Amino acid sequence: EQIEDTMAEDILKEIYQDFKENSKEDWIQQANKDLKDKNISDIDWQLNAEITQAAYYAASDLPTLDHSSLKQHNPDWQVGEHYMVEDFKVTNTQLLKDLMHGLNAPVLSFKNSPSLADFKDLFKEVGLEHIFIHFDSTDNQVYLAWQALLAESKVQNTQAYFRLETDLDAVEKSEHIDARSFYSNTAGIHKELKHSIQAVRAILLTSEDKQSAVDQIHFSFFVDKSYLASIAKLRAIKLLWISLMKENGLSENLPFISVEFAPSAYGSDEQDNLINATSMAMSAVIGGANHLIVRPTSETSTALRLARNIQLILKYESGLNKVADPAQGSYYVESLTSKLVNYCS
Repeated sequence: EQIEDTMAEDILKEIYQDFKENSKEDWIQQANKDLKDKNISDIDWQLNAEITQAAYYAASDLPTLDHSSLKQHNPDWQVGEHYMVEDFKVTNTQLLKDLMHGLNAPVLSFKNSPSLADFKDLFKEVGLEHIFIHFDSTDNQVYLAWQALLAESKVQNTQAYFRLETDLDAVEKSEHIDARSFYSNTAGIHKELKHSIQAVRAILLTSEDKQSAVDQIHFSFFVDKSYLASIAKLRAIKLLWISLMKENGLSENLPFISVEFAPSAYGSDEQDNLINATSMAMSAVIGGANHLIVRPTSETSTALRLARNIQLILKYESGLNKVADPAQGSYYVESLTSKLVNYCS
């Protein structure tokens, strides 16, 4: 093995000898020449009045921002789909089918307040200890019916996420910060982040037990067709969170982030939308989403299956569920992440 390593090093040395090391200035000069003597700065990206991204970055541009905490992230994200529950038995049939085909984190909304009997119909034969349940409802009756179901079925080690308006026994993951309400477009992501972290500060200011309060918080964000900006946004909110935890002497655990597509994400062409869906899903998981919903391009059963399969392919064929913070080291993404964090700080 040692001989093989030595041989590999020798081969690399020979390869490197064939390539002259170039400075950033050399590359910019070559780029200007390729642009027919135009300046590469002419194609800089003006994200907004506060943030400009150059067209080219090098290792010398890497910010000093400490992003080591992003390696804490568990990259094996939850595969979500949204269900509007009207008939509990009908939804149960669909849920069981989808759980057999890759779903593991359904998001449930309700037409009416559910009872224990409703939940027994909804979750019949569902292995609750093996999946993640997200309740998209501010109705406290949802939580009470859930607790009654767990008490009767004696199921343990379940993971459920709530969006409650009142504190019920310090329910884990019940304090929901809906950053989607702060979204306007890509140009406004710095303000979106600032409002989100200010919402956390507001919770801390009114909490007697700050650690318990932050343990209950989870976020929802949009991503859109701005691939690199979406990655940087999700990385930035995690770094802002860690900074705030340090400031308050709290556990430096990463926050839980659910991601969906922005309303403007799709156009009129379904094939284009499939490509956009794949790109946006990639930006979400590379940025560090913990839970993702890929919106179907239509309401057909085929579109629903394709939306789920996008996530499954990214997991099991691309291996993105095995690498924490794969964007680390990208000069462009690191630069934009740093600028977003500095703006919000």
